[in-house]
Amino acid sequence: MTQDLQEIKSSYDALPGPSATATARARDLLTAGRKPRTGYAKHALRAGTVGLAATVAAVAFMIGPNGGATPANAAELLQHAATAAAGQPAPRTGQFVYVKRLEQNWILTLSETEGTGEHTQEVIREAWVSATDPGNALTRSTYGKRSIHKGQVPAAMPTPGTVDYQTGRCAADVLPEENLPTDPDELLARVRADAETSVRNERPKPSEDQVGPRVEVTVAFRLVSLAQNPFPGVGMREAVFGAMSKLPTATMRTDLTDPAGRQGIGASLRYDGPDGWERTELIFEPGTYRFLGWRNLTEARDGGPEVLRVATAMLESKIVDTMPHAPEARAC
Repeated sequence: MTQDLQEIKSSYDALPGPSATATARARDLLTAGRKPRTGYAKHALRAGTVGLAATVAAVAFMIGPNGGATPANAAELLQHAATAAAGQPAPRTGQFVYVKRLEQNWILTLSETEGTGEHTQEVIREAWVSATDPGNALTRSTYGKRSIHKGQVPAAMPTPGTVDYQTGRCAADVLPEENLPTDPDELLARVRADAETSVRNERPKPSEDQVGPRVEVTVAFRLVSLAQNPFPGVGMREAVFGAMSKLPTATMRTDLTDPAGRQGIGASLRYDGPDGWERTELIFEPGTYRFLGWRNLTEARDGGPEVLRVATAMLESKIVDTMPHAPEARAC
C-alpha cells in the first residue's frame, strides 16, 4: 500500500462550505421557525472554527426528498452506507464477479501534427473477475459519445462504437484487497500509518508543518480509492465507509447527479492538489444508501469554473457463473 501512496502528493488547506442549494434550503427552514439540528462535525484541519455556515448546512439536511429523514452530515451518511454494504455476497470457487460501469474521462492529447487537444470520452466498461484467478480477468470496453473541448481528437483514439477486449489484471480495481483489517478503526490506523510513511519519504522532504495536512489528504485519497472497488473483499466495503465516516474533512451534499443521470446524496472531500483545487465526491442512492458512483473535479488556483475530470456510475455488479469467450482479446 505504501508504494501506491507514493504518487499522492498534495496538501490540504481548506474545506468547502455548504452548497448553494443547502444554504437556500436552510434559510427557508430557519424562516419557517424550525429548530436547527446540531451535531454537525467540526473540521479538525480547518483554520479557525466552524461558523454559521456549518450550522445552516446542518439544518438543510433534516428533511428527505419524500419527507423521510436524511442524514445530518457526511459521517452519518457514511455510517448508513456501511450498514447497507454489510450484506454484500462473496463469490465462491468457480464463480466470477461481474461489474458494469459508465465512465466519463477527460483526456488531454499531445500530437506533433495535430497539437494539443482536450476531450471527454464516455465508455461502458464491463469486467469479469474470477474468484480463483483474479489476475486473468476479462474486460470489455464499449466507447460511446465524446465531447471535444479544445483542438482535435487524434486519429489513433478509439472512435464511438469501438469495442475492445482485454485480459489480465486490467480490472485491478475490482480485485480483493489483501492484508487489510476489516475493523474501521484498525483500517483507518493502518491507512494513516502508511500515509505518514509515504509523505515522509517524499522528495523534496516536506517540512514538519506540511506533514500533517499531507497525511490527512493522502488518507482520504486511499479510502476513496478503496470505496470505488465494488468487491474489495468480505467485510472490507463496510469497513471503508466506516473509516471514512471518522474523517473530519468530509462534508455532505444533497444535490449530486451521477454520470447515468441518477440523483443522489454524497460525501465530498476538497483538497489542494498539485495543479489546483480538487474535489472528490462519493454518490449514494437516497434512502437505500446504495453506492451509485463517484466523480472528481478540479479548479485552477487562480479561480474559474470547476472542470469534471473523471466520473463513474456503477450500473450493475453481481456474481455470475460464466465468463464470455473473447478470442480477439489482447493482453493488458
